[in-house]
Amino acid sequence: MQRRLSGQNLGPKPGQQPDLGTGLNLELDQLIVSLKKRILIPGLIVVGVVIWFSLCRAFYESYWTGTVHRVQTVDFNLLHHTLPNTLSQLIVSGRDDQIQQVLDSTYGLFGLVITDPTGNSILYQTDKVYRRKSWQKRLSPENLKNEAEPFDLLTDPPPISASYEHKSPRSTAAVKIESESQPSRVLGRVYYLRSYPPTLMEDLNNFLTTGFWELSGSKRGYLFITLASIFFCLVVILLIWLRRRGIELKEKELEHIQKELEIRQRALAHLSGELANQKTRKAWLEKEAEQSYKRALGLKQSLEQLKNSLALVSGQQITAAQAENLDPQQMVKVRPPVHPPSALLEEIELLIPALSDNAKALRSQAGLLQDYCQILENRQVEMHQLVENAYNRAQQVSDRFIDMRPGSTVNN
Repeated sequence: MQRRLSGQNLGPKPGQQPDLGTGLNLELDQLIVSLKKRILIPGLIVVGVVIWFSLCRAFYESYWTGTVHRVQTVDFNLLHHTLPNTLSQLIVSGRDDQIQQVLDSTYGLFGLVITDPTGNSILYQTDKVYRRKSWQKRLSPENLKNEAEPFDLLTDPPPISASYEHKSPRSTAAVKIESESQPSRVLGRVYYLRSYPPTLMEDLNNFLTTGFWELSGSKRGYLFITLASIFFCLVVILLIWLRRRGIELKEKELEHIQKELEIRQRALAHLSGELANQKTRKAWLEKEAEQSYKRALGLKQSLEQLKNSLALVSGQQITAAQAENLDPQQMVKVRPPVHPPSALLEEIELLIPALSDNAKALRSQAGLLQDYCQILENRQVEMHQLVENAYNRAQQVSDRFIDMRPGSTVNN
C-alpha cells in the first residue's frame, strides 16, 4: 500500500522529452537569470545603439536618396517646361534683376546657373545658400559639363516647348523630347545642379548638435527613431525585470511546495509505521483470543470428561451391606478428597464463562483494531494522494521554471 516517493526527480520523467516551447522557455529563463546587472544594462545599451543606428541609416537612405531626390526630379521636370521660356524673355528684355530673382527662387536647395552659349563662362547663378554649401562646390564651367541633368538652351525668340522631361519622379535621367525646331539665336545655357545629400555621420551630427527637438527635414525621423529606440530598451528592461520577478516568485512557490511535500512524506511515513504497529498488535490479540478460546474449549471438554468419570465412580461404590461381608484385609481404604467433587466442579464451571468472556473481549478488541487499521489505511490513502498532488505541482513548477539558487537541485 505504501509507495516510496523519496529520490524521485521533480524534472522531466525518463524517456519523456519536453516540447519545443518548454525548452525555449527554460533556455530563455536560464539566460535571463544568468545575466547580471553590470552586464545586462550595458548590453541593452549596445543593442539599442545598434538598432538605433540601423534604423537611422535606413531612414537616411529612404529620405535623401528617395524622397528628396524624387522631389528635386519633379522640380527639374517643371523647370524644363517653364524656365527656358521665362529666362529667354527676361534676357531679351534686359531684366537682369528679374533674372537673379528667378535664380534665387530655389532658396539654394538646388542650383540654377546661366552661362554663355558655349558654356565656358558663368553669367548668372543662384546666390542663396540653404544651411550648407553642396552644389556650390561644383560651380565651375568644367564641372557643369559633367552634370547628369541636361541643360536647356536660352534662345531668341524664346522656346515654346520643352527639350527634356522626366517620365516619372523615380526616373534616373531626363529624356530628350522630339519637337519641331525653329530658327533662333542662342543666348546662353541654363544648368540644373542637384544638391548632394550630406553623409550619414554629418546628418546625425547635425541632428545631435543643432537641436534634435526641431521637427523638420530628416531630424523629425531621427527624433522618432531615437524615442522609439529608448522606448524599446525600456520595455525590454521592464519585461526582463518582470520575468525575473516571476521566476523568483515561482522559486519561492517551488520551495514552499517542496517543504510541504517533505512534511507530508514524513507524516505518511509516520502513519505507515503506526499502521504496521497496529496490525502487529491486532495479530497478537487475535492469536491470544484464539488461544483463550481453545483453552476454554479444552477446560469444557475436561469438565465433561470429569463429570462422566465421577458419575462412573459413583455407580461403582460399594454399599454398606456388601462391605460387611468382605474380608477386612480385602478392604481398600480410600483417602477422602480435600475438596468435595461438587465444589471442584462448580469452581471449574465458574471459570469457563470467564474464559469465554475473556475470549470474546479479545475478539472484540481485535475487531476494534481491525476497524482502526481500516481507518489508518484510509488516512494513508488520503495522505498518499496529498503527497502525489504536491509532487505533481512541484513537477509542473519545476518544468516551467528553473532553480535560481546556486548549486541547488530540484531532487528530493
